Amino acid sequence: MLRWFSLVAVYCLTLGLLYLYPLNDCLNALQNLVDKENALRTEFVDKLGRAVQLPGLKEQRDQIALNVKGLEKQLARSTEVSSLLLSISRVGRDQKLQQELFRPDAPIFAQHYAIVPLTYRAHGGYHDFARFAADLANLPRAVILSAMSISAKSEGMLTLEATLRTYRHLDPDELAAQVKATEMGK
Repeated sequence: MLRWFSLVAVYCLTLGLLYLYPLNDCLNALQNLVDKENALRTEFVDKLGRAVQLPGLKEQRDQIALNVKGLEKQLARSTEVSSLLLSISRVGRDQKLQQELFRPDAPIFAQHYAIVPLTYRAHGGYHDFARFAADLANLPRAVILSAMSISAKSEGMLTLEATLRTYRHLDPDELAAQVKATEMGK
């Protein structure tokens, strides 16, 4: 009986030592692998979700590229700015506005385009100003009416003071200078 008891005790002690030392390391390694598997599974599901959205994002990118090309067509070239300014002046005259001030200001350069501001002051009626704004919107080039204020001048006459902004492409020399300035600013 004692022999039987000592065999069981040795067996239990051996199992205990195997559990505490070698099996404990294996269990820790197994737990680390399970954690790594869960992290990889989460990353896979995330990337799969993004991959499913990829065709829609590519379509959206192509649509944005088309919109940008359409907007770029509305930008004047530097050679077309003078004729655009004449068109703006003509629009004011066509609406029977009494133009008091029509002053192109210095261009403001951005990374890929230049803003050509124009200080504008004219006198006329409210409906004349509305038709003027509508005709500006119908010009083939982008012209934005900003910083606008309308005030009373006399009976039935109003004064419109505004900054008109048109945009133009940069000439190759200007574009190179903008790229160089951007690189130096980094």
